[in-house]
Amino acid sequence: MKQVLLVEDDRALRLSLAQSLELENISVTRASSVIEAKDHVSPDYAGVILSDIRMPGRDGFDLLAYVRATDSDLPVVLLTGESDVPTAVRAINDGAYDYLEKPCDPDHLVDVLTRALDHRALVLKSRALDLQLQHSDPAAINFPGTSPVSSRLRDDLRRAAKLPIHVHLFGPTGAGKKLAAHTIHSLSTDREAFVPVSLLNAPDSIFQSLSLPTTPVDISIKHLESATPYQQSNILELTERPNTRILSSSGHSLDTLRDRGLQEELYFALNILQIPLPSLDDRRSDLPQIFEAVLRQAVRTLDMDFPQIPESLMAEISTRQWSDNLPELRNFARSFALNLGQPAAPEPDKTLAEQIDAFERMILSETLRRKNGRASDAATSLGLPRKTFYDKLARHELRPKDFKP
Repeated sequence: MKQVLLVEDDRALRLSLAQSLELENISVTRASSVIEAKDHVSPDYAGVILSDIRMPGRDGFDLLAYVRATDSDLPVVLLTGESDVPTAVRAINDGAYDYLEKPCDPDHLVDVLTRALDHRALVLKSRALDLQLQHSDPAAINFPGTSPVSSRLRDDLRRAAKLPIHVHLFGPTGAGKKLAAHTIHSLSTDREAFVPVSLLNAPDSIFQSLSLPTTPVDISIKHLESATPYQQSNILELTERPNTRILSSSGHSLDTLRDRGLQEELYFALNILQIPLPSLDDRRSDLPQIFEAVLRQAVRTLDMDFPQIPESLMAEISTRQWSDNLPELRNFARSFALNLGQPAAPEPDKTLAEQIDAFERMILSETLRRKNGRASDAATSLGLPRKTFYDKLARHELRPKDFKP
């Protein structure tokens, strides 16, 4: 059913416009003011908005700004009885879908609204598909977060999955290198087998005992820095094997490993695509989402219900140091799920000002996440003037659109 939110303070005109639209099988929700209209505006609203510009108090431009902050893809058609060029230019520049003069031809109005409704339907369909893909996307599941660091990592993993080339993953202990290798394999459509190999304290002959299929295979080689010269020669042979992709990993980049004795031939064979894995400190703004993800995994493993997470716990998670990265956070989540209590957080290495700054960023991120990226609602919830709120977002490099569902 086609839907239109009609905002018009003139009762007679509101009734007339509503009747005209309803005759065209368009469901009309009527509002006499911006304040009343705001209750119907949300990112999942399936209709479009038709609003008068001149109204007592807050006018159509105020409503347009609110809608744009809530969902920039929600079409707003503005009506005015006093047409002038500056007003029309402002309407278009501010993001209105269209701008019409009153009284407007009913057929033309319906045509404009129909095009706007078609546009809205395509946007919502696209979002639904994106959400469906995200739910089945191992990169989004295994490495959640809205920060540029997390987004770039997911993009790198997706790109690697599409290419039949060797990949080297490097980063600090516990950053998720093993998980990243599994993610690349899961995202690939042309790989049937995944063979993990750890070179930490491994015998020289470890590769001789491998049973590899003739079908396309991913070989995940952990602790490349521990490879002996003989093992390096074996890996070099594997890089030349048909239908074989090497997913090597280490705490160091290939350039560092070459300086530490990695054979030149192996260095050049593997140095096709390198992906750095960030630490949790590098993904600090994403810690609430990462914690929720590992907690969800913990309660699923323990066959328990998902517990309520206190705001104070989220604050601690966002500000404390996770030197062991994901394993430490997973252990913390498991203890919380079992209600075992948490060990006291170690003394942070950051100054008080840095901790306050991190806490403020966490509060802003959490509020935007709860409000589904609606900046105006988040600012109101925090009791901040909009300008102050946007200044803080800019300082912390946060974008409301990154928090929209």
